Amino acid sequence: MTQEEAGLMLAAQRALLARVPQSLIAVSVELDFDAVRVRYIFDDSATENDKSLLSEAGTELIGEFSESYRIEEEFLVVSERSDMEHFSSLVFLRHEP
Repeated sequence: MTQEEAGLMLAAQRALLARVPQSLIAVSVELDFDAVRVRYIFDDSATENDKSLLSEAGTELIGEFSESYRIEEEFLVVSERSDMEHFSSLVFLRHEP
């Protein structure tokens, strides 16, 4: 893991503080040239409010980078955990008994 990737993961974890709805299963991130890519994966109980809460986290996250970066966010809903694909750095993963 590079120093840049570690910084991205820490920034993402800070942005998620108090912004993790029950429907959230996973969050992964990666840097792609001038883009910070974020993938939020929800279960099928996700609401628009849940997605809005995570969009706020994305705004906070991109605020930690220079203006030359842009954010690309994906909001996915899966019915089965086996359908999940993550970006290179997994930041959050919900426990499933």
